Amino acid sequence: MGIKRKRDAPWSELEIDTLECILRRLSFLDILRFKRVCSWWFSVAESYVSSSCYRLCFQTPWLLLPGPEEKEDDDDDEGEGGLCFFNLDEKREYRDVCMCREVYEGCCVGSSHGWLVLLDKTANLSLFNPFSGARIQVGSLREGLEFTDVDAYTVREDPRAFVPKAVVMSDSKKNKDKDGVALIYGSRKKLAFCRYRDGRFMGLDGAHQPYHDIICYDNVVCALSDIGSVEVWDFSRSFPTKVMDMTPSFPLKTANFGRSFRDLYSSHFYLVESCGELLFVVRFIGEFVDGDGKPVREADLLDDEDIQPKICPYKTLLFHVYRLDRHQKKWEEMESLGDQVVFLGGNHSMSLRVGDCPGCVKDSIYFTDSYWERVDEDYSYGGHDMGYYNLRERIVKPFHDTQCCKMKPTPFWIIPNPGR
Repeated sequence: MGIKRKRDAPWSELEIDTLECILRRLSFLDILRFKRVCSWWFSVAESYVSSSCYRLCFQTPWLLLPGPEEKEDDDDDEGEGGLCFFNLDEKREYRDVCMCREVYEGCCVGSSHGWLVLLDKTANLSLFNPFSGARIQVGSLREGLEFTDVDAYTVREDPRAFVPKAVVMSDSKKNKDKDGVALIYGSRKKLAFCRYRDGRFMGLDGAHQPYHDIICYDNVVCALSDIGSVEVWDFSRSFPTKVMDMTPSFPLKTANFGRSFRDLYSSHFYLVESCGELLFVVRFIGEFVDGDGKPVREADLLDDEDIQPKICPYKTLLFHVYRLDRHQKKWEEMESLGDQVVFLGGNHSMSLRVGDCPGCVKDSIYFTDSYWERVDEDYSYGGHDMGYYNLRERIVKPFHDTQCCKMKPTPFWIIPNPGR
């Protein structure tokens, strides 16, 4: 049955109830297209997605990556290049749904709930929704945190070296009085947070710095240190309170692997919440990997017959996964993720059911490049290290066909969210 409307009444004058009826039946992508019809449809859609009536369904995270014409651009300004999205389900790139070209400024240091966390070279932190163009100014890291001349230089030269990870505490359109951003910052990789209502950062008195990863769920922030310890901070009260501080025994398998191959691999740690469990994920990156996928030593990149060293970019080769046994206080190895799919990188680490992620392979870890120490060290590669690792097959496979080694800005996972 077609939609009834007054004779000769233009589509731009459809009543709000009729338009909301249409919106309830649209996919995320169709809502974006709906908003572009006219200013009236745009305002109705904005009101709808910001209301309690709208429920964003679980769906496969999209990949924010440089547009085809900018993938080899070595421009230092990450905000100037064209950007697009890659949909894992459809295996297709979208260039007409991203508003980053006009508004994306600063270095991306996190991705949560459909928001990019951006840090500019003057230490100002903001949130940006690349689907709606909405922006939230969070505050300056200079307000509330110790900030030295060295810190100012680091932020100016490489913001991700100063803030390697930032997460949005929750969907920031719901409760702006309590919502905010938590992050790891500084040379000692300490913890800090800022609520939007305050605009002032405050350090958390963590006991296990340096920290490698942070996540947030159910009003708590969990932090993972380089020794495998976990701290949990409750943000539901007026002031953050530490409610758990546990130092499980470090996984022997990972420790032995690191000692045996420390000249070939570096290890990166991630914390993931999965079905109520806390997971410790260790990512092993070959520092120099040849065309056959074998890690080689730096000394082997140049021999007597070569004038130029071989180009062997760093590359992720395997993962170890552990779950936290809170009673035994140890990390237990997991042979399988079951029907879960994990997404890692510069984003808020997350685990989703494969049924909510069409196009993904279950029992797999999908990852993007987050090797911030080396991502910009070479003009020929960096940002390139992405794929998925299946725990059963124990092999890395590509999910995106790209012939480009250098990808700038670095790709990020992001949950599609058309609302503010």
